[in-house]
Amino acid sequence: MSHPYHDPDYIFPILEREGLLSKEQVAELTHKLSIRKRKGRDLVQWLDSLKLPRADSPDVNLMEADIISLIARDHKWTFRRLDPLRLDMEIVTKTLPASFARKRLVLPVSWEDGELEIVCYDPEDQELQQDLERACQARTRISVAPRRDIERIISEFFDFKQSIAAAENVLKLPAVDISNLEQFVRLAAPNIAASDKYIQKAVDHLFQYALDQRASDIHIEPKRALSWIRIRIDGILHTIYRLPRVVHEPICTKIKTMSRLDIAEKRRPQDGRLKVAWKNKEAEVRVSTIPVAFGEKVVLRLQSEDILFSDLNKLGFSERDLRAYERFIQNSHGIILITGPTGSGKSTTLYSTLRHLSSPDINIITVEDPIEMVYEEFNQIAVQPQIDVTFASILRNILSRTLTSS
Repeated sequence: MSHPYHDPDYIFPILEREGLLSKEQVAELTHKLSIRKRKGRDLVQWLDSLKLPRADSPDVNLMEADIISLIARDHKWTFRRLDPLRLDMEIVTKTLPASFARKRLVLPVSWEDGELEIVCYDPEDQELQQDLERACQARTRISVAPRRDIERIISEFFDFKQSIAAAENVLKLPAVDISNLEQFVRLAAPNIAASDKYIQKAVDHLFQYALDQRASDIHIEPKRALSWIRIRIDGILHTIYRLPRVVHEPICTKIKTMSRLDIAEKRRPQDGRLKVAWKNKEAEVRVSTIPVAFGEKVVLRLQSEDILFSDLNKLGFSERDLRAYERFIQNSHGIILITGPTGSGKSTTLYSTLRHLSSPDINIITVEDPIEMVYEEFNQIAVQPQIDVTFASILRNILSRTLTSS
């Protein structure tokens, strides 16, 4: 019997029956297969790479997850999508070696009633369950997930974990009596140069992961024995990792160096900025450090055009509220207050609104404290109270001039 991922006589009829491909699309794909002789190869990945419009929703492409979910339902397999925020990094990275996970495309995801749930790409692999039970020394339960999900988690979790572990092996700190908090905060940094490549890798992975999750900020918080890394998504903080204490200070120092802060100053708060590459673009990061009981806490505020600028209909308004909001912003004068807790989307709403209004015949001026994202179509002014550039003084200056719009 042919493998379900490789058999066009199985895959095409099921996709047509479920309305994901039209009869014409199936005929065209069958013709392509006869020319390219893809027999015995993974058709799921091939179909995913074609970015075909779905017959039932032409604006949506046919994805790997669509195909595998149908095959799983037909074979009575348990199908899962992998959400990084719902996975325990310790279970994922400590149960199986990274080499085994990459080679066999498997991930341990949870323990329940003494049974380990493993997600895999190919549950038809006859030897997989036996190999897993030998490797894990436990009873296993197999679920199926898209290859892209598994590869992404392997890359994000194992690469970050390996960078931290490598840095931890290089950095050997003696135990510190943290009852003397001043001593702890001022403790000389370990030899960062020796582990710099690992620290840089860990920081890079952290930024990429947080941006991929559309996080608004990252918190690196020192505790008594470990350091917590948390990211904020839609206003809610999620703990994603607990760092060994020995790695905390080198990571903070690396971030301070990247944002041109004084790495020797650990007793006073500092603020800075840096830029990171993400998806062939640049994301801006505002950096804030503050001394707390067990060391230096770092907060990283993430801003990228993909996150900060959205279409108004993607901001979460109901249809009725969106119509009302669009009427408000078209008025020639007035005030709109946008309020909410940290990470709730205030800046995203404001920047998205201004971009929506932006046109060559309108002069847009913003007064910001601080400027979160530099955008060339706006005239952005930063509040600087230390030189008496306050909101009030800027506003007086703006209103004293003849402007088309502000």
